[in-house]
Amino acid sequence: MPSSPSPQPSATFTVGEAEELVHVVRNGFIESRTIGSAVVTAPDGSVLAALGNPSAPIYPRSTLKPLQAIASLRHGARLVDEQIALACGSHRGTARHRQTAATILSYAGLDESFLQCPPAWPADPAGVIEMAQDAGPGGPAQTPLAYNCSGKHAGFLSAARHGGHDVGSYLDPGHPVQREVAAVLEEYCGEPVAHWGVDGCGAPAPVLSLTGLARGLGKVAAAPHRRHAELHAASVATAMLEYPWAVHGESNTNTVVIRELGVIAKLGADGVMVMAAADGTSVAVKALDGGTRAGNLVALVLLAQFAPEQLDLDALPGVLDTVAPKILGRGTPVGRVQLARPVVALLD
Repeated sequence: MPSSPSPQPSATFTVGEAEELVHVVRNGFIESRTIGSAVVTAPDGSVLAALGNPSAPIYPRSTLKPLQAIASLRHGARLVDEQIALACGSHRGTARHRQTAATILSYAGLDESFLQCPPAWPADPAGVIEMAQDAGPGGPAQTPLAYNCSGKHAGFLSAARHGGHDVGSYLDPGHPVQREVAAVLEEYCGEPVAHWGVDGCGAPAPVLSLTGLARGLGKVAAAPHRRHAELHAASVATAMLEYPWAVHGESNTNTVVIRELGVIAKLGADGVMVMAAADGTSVAVKALDGGTRAGNLVALVLLAQFAPEQLDLDALPGVLDTVAPKILGRGTPVGRVQLARPVVALLD
């Protein structure tokens, strides 16, 4: 893995550098405020608008999965269609998701025992009930296939097996597949990885800037429409758009945005969100407290502002209503999550 700059950063941006992104309003009273950073990058990668400090280092977490999938494909992973989308996804562990991950492994002559992500239950109660109904006499059990990163891990394993490399050490930072990941990140994001940690799933977790993240995913989203773009990047974007259920889940936010608006959307843990349109315009958001209230709303509104011709604006209000957090009282809406003044100022 390429050496990191010295000294390595030890923290992301501070409260003083952050801007207000959204307010939670309950019965006309501002109950909570989410602060963070956001950036909009143009199709050429330049910065169109910024809030907070998007040049500060962050862990992009699962927003990087489309780029990690490119690395797997470069290194020989045999993935097609929904398998590519699953490798890019943070899925809910439904039977369909688990079966797709298992199919990737079977094509490589492997099974779930080779996965080094933790075992898990499906994320939704209905999925657990479904698993219990299908279980044998021993009853249901957690499985790494249900872990939300199992598609990414299956892709890594496919790349390792078909690339002729050891499958037992596929998460080692020095493994050829992980070295390819590092190369893809630096190439697409336009900056060196500033620091390496370990993600929740056990994979190496790089630190990059929010601007680099937006730039990298913008290149992926635009790849199907650019003559000299990498074929693997075009395959990733196309698969995410054609099989959005595999990226998240039928009623879950990333899937809804991709399916209804035709833009790439990818969430990451600890309050990170990136969305990118087909022309390469991209928005990346990081909530400083790691919360999820700001990401969808801020990213969608800014993408609609800076690339309006790339979205179905008639469908946008319905999507916003679906993905925005609900503020309820006794089961009835009593408020909303609304954009804070710094974001609104970018819309003038």
